[in-house]
Amino acid sequence: MSPEPSNDVVTAGRHFLTHRGRSILPVGAHFVPVEGPDWPWRVGPEAFERAFAQMAAAGMDAVRIDLLWQAVEPEPGRYDEAHLAQLDAVLEAARRHGLWLHPALFIGGEVGDAYWDVTWRDGRHAHRDPEMRRLQVAQAAMLARRWAGDPSIIAWDLTDEPPFWIFQDTTDEDARAWTRELVEAIRAEDPTHLVTIGTAGQDVGWGPFRADVVAGELDFTCVHPYPIYSPELYPDGLLAPRMTHAAAFEVALASAAGKPVMVHEYGASSVQFDPERIAAYDRLLSWSSLGRGAIGYFAWCWTDAEPSAFRRAPYVRQPHETQFGVTDFQGELRPRGRVLSDLAATVRRLDLDGFAALGPAPSAAAIPVPHEYVHPYDVEAYGLSDAPSGPYTPSESVWSPRRGGSVDAAPLVRSLLNAFVMAARAGLSVAFPRESLDNVWPEVRLLLLPAPLASTTITLWHVRTSFWNGAEAFFAKGGTLYVACSGDVAIPEMDALAGCRLADRAPADRPAVLRFVRPWGPFGPGDDLALPAGDGTLPTRGVRLRLSGAEPVALDADGEPALVVARRGAGHAVTCAFPIEALVAAVPDAHGPTDQSWGIYAGLADLADARGPVVALDPDVTTGTLLGPRGGLTTVTNHGPAELEVELRLPEGARGASFIGPEEESALDLAGGVAAVRLEPFGAAIATWEADLSP
Repeated sequence: MSPEPSNDVVTAGRHFLTHRGRSILPVGAHFVPVEGPDWPWRVGPEAFERAFAQMAAAGMDAVRIDLLWQAVEPEPGRYDEAHLAQLDAVLEAARRHGLWLHPALFIGGEVGDAYWDVTWRDGRHAHRDPEMRRLQVAQAAMLARRWAGDPSIIAWDLTDEPPFWIFQDTTDEDARAWTRELVEAIRAEDPTHLVTIGTAGQDVGWGPFRADVVAGELDFTCVHPYPIYSPELYPDGLLAPRMTHAAAFEVALASAAGKPVMVHEYGASSVQFDPERIAAYDRLLSWSSLGRGAIGYFAWCWTDAEPSAFRRAPYVRQPHETQFGVTDFQGELRPRGRVLSDLAATVRRLDLDGFAALGPAPSAAAIPVPHEYVHPYDVEAYGLSDAPSGPYTPSESVWSPRRGGSVDAAPLVRSLLNAFVMAARAGLSVAFPRESLDNVWPEVRLLLLPAPLASTTITLWHVRTSFWNGAEAFFAKGGTLYVACSGDVAIPEMDALAGCRLADRAPADRPAVLRFVRPWGPFGPGDDLALPAGDGTLPTRGVRLRLSGAEPVALDADGEPALVVARRGAGHAVTCAFPIEALVAAVPDAHGPTDQSWGIYAGLADLADARGPVVALDPDVTTGTLLGPRGGLTTVTNHGPAELEVELRLPEGARGASFIGPEEESALDLAGGVAAVRLEPFGAAIATWEADLSP
């Protein structure tokens, strides 16, 4: 049992977690014993003791573990006291080695396609069935009482990767109600500990446990970025920039739901990838996501499986899962283990309260996330509440049986992802505010609408028609709007909005190319940007524009305007005749050193003056900046294969800049607010700088 409740527990700060009044950023790993994820029937607390000693020696300060539902509750309402005593011993082991324990309840799904069910479920739905929910509420309350106020618990994790892999018909309302009931039960017994859910792929896959659905019940949300498992979004090699920005993208997307985001699992299998490349991948993924506001890291997972476990499920069926470890099965650090140790050591040297406690620097660029992606089939969004009407049911809601009419979210997410990477390579930090029902646009200098955000095919993919009513006020404040068109775009009164309108779909047999007639970003007159070919469908097909005041920046292969700019109020409207982001999305290993698509966004950044507070003007080097009362903290990541020396441009008045490493700190020479930075191939660095950031 735990000691008496303590006020020494980890709590939520303004952005980061806090302990004893100081911001912390936990770094650790998920521990699955080498014998396998069904550990309660194979090993005892001594396996955890050994691993925790290794983790502490490597500099970790936190560990996530599984509490298997069947082991805790072998019969409905009966808890196995012998197993609970083992869990108490595991908690004591964590305490002895100075680790915070992060228990994940109701496992459940874990490792490959394994699902460790309870023998007494009898086909009932874990998220929907009232009795199953009652039993989960009771177990959560029991565990909360048992470990209430224990300072060695960092937070409760309601479960790993819901909607539990065998319950794919869970609805948003199921997820919301399940989360609310469990959180209320835990907080009634243990009001001091934080609560989260270890979600994976929910925000990029439009799952029911996405942050927009559950964040309001939680203290922080989580992402498990595994681009290796999402080839529909990431058709790439491990070190392609789209892959190495995956965590930064998911953190940015999920955080707009209103809560800080932890990178809760990540990694790749050394059965499939070279261990040194995995180390480089981990380095770029972790440091770039820290720059977007990640509040902690749990690598998946601490150790490989032992060879004797290969003959048992899940490993016998999924060989890649055998070697995801930070260490090999004998406890030797793999290359990614050294990267994780360096991350932990560097984080300990950071003054998070001074340089990062306010969270990510406000983005000057944004991509609106459609309201119907956030709240599908929301009756409040139909515009019928102020007049009598008969029942209105959108037919789209019955076109597909999945989740009341949803369709594949990938076309939207692909464009959001590729726009995010293009922006990062152009020195832009992009936020993902949710579309507002009052049609007020975000307070940013640059608003990006890559296709299909202006389309009309699937409501999930695009902004509402009334969204465009916010344009006049946005332009009056000097904002720049960018719209990328596809063959299914529809924008009412487009002439007034953008100085052009749609004339027709572009010929399908012509190459997609932008031939510049004016300077734009890295392009000069006479330069060409060849774009990938579409697949023949409307979402990847371009349009023909008829101008009504807009001026061409680039032409297509037939000399028709393809990138145009119109002055609007104190700002600009920029229209592209091709769905560039959707086209790039289909190209394996896009965004590499020879890619020039980022130049479109560089031109937008120049026009809108929208780059972040700290910029390295090399497309292979991206930055992310957090702010605090003393100044800022900037992560600098080289997503390319060559050693680079770049100029890091800091805000006006910045001073006292330093590089922070795992073992030392070195001053940066500033000349006119610019510092020269050398980065190894696939390398990363972190800088702090002092500045007066008061308004």
